[in-house]
Amino acid sequence: MKTERKLTINPKDFFPPGYYPWADGFSSPTELMKKAADDWYNHAYSFLSTEAKEKYKEQFLHVAASRMTSEAASIPDEHIIPCNRWMIWMTVFDDVYGLCSLEKLEKISIQINSIFQGRTPEAHEDGLFHEAAIMRNEFMSFLPEEWMLQFIENMNTYVKYGLIEECQYSRLGKIPPPYLF
Repeated sequence: MKTERKLTINPKDFFPPGYYPWADGFSSPTELMKKAADDWYNHAYSFLSTEAKEKYKEQFLHVAASRMTSEAASIPDEHIIPCNRWMIWMTVFDDVYGLCSLEKLEKISIQINSIFQGRTPEAHEDGLFHEAAIMRNEFMSFLPEEWMLQFIENMNTYVKYGLIEECQYSRLGKIPPPYLF
């Protein structure tokens, strides 16, 4: 009988203090971010299997978002939460659609870009599209218009020239050549 060993990860093994030129720490709403993340996995990402949801929870993506916003002590929580949503959204989006056909990814690119530009997702679209609309609205509530336009452009670039280019290799189990990065 094979026993499964639980992997224990010490963040200091990967992020030793002083390694980066910015402060090493966590933003204040880390626990709030965990609660929000667990809620998203359980409700917004209902299309995921229970096993997949548990694996995402074990990744502690909310901690990654918290670490990236560690110097944001003066920023209100409602400005940090969309960063958390974005971190989780990007990971799940990449995992769910990263192995799709090019044709499907091109359609998804158009769908997601239209949502970031203001379209309301339809009821039949999965939670990733609805989360994109929520994230867009959260960011729009406090970001200047030029930042939102840059965000939309960057997300479009990610899907078109990141995910679509990478999936050609991922579907075949190959590593993309370095010139793609």
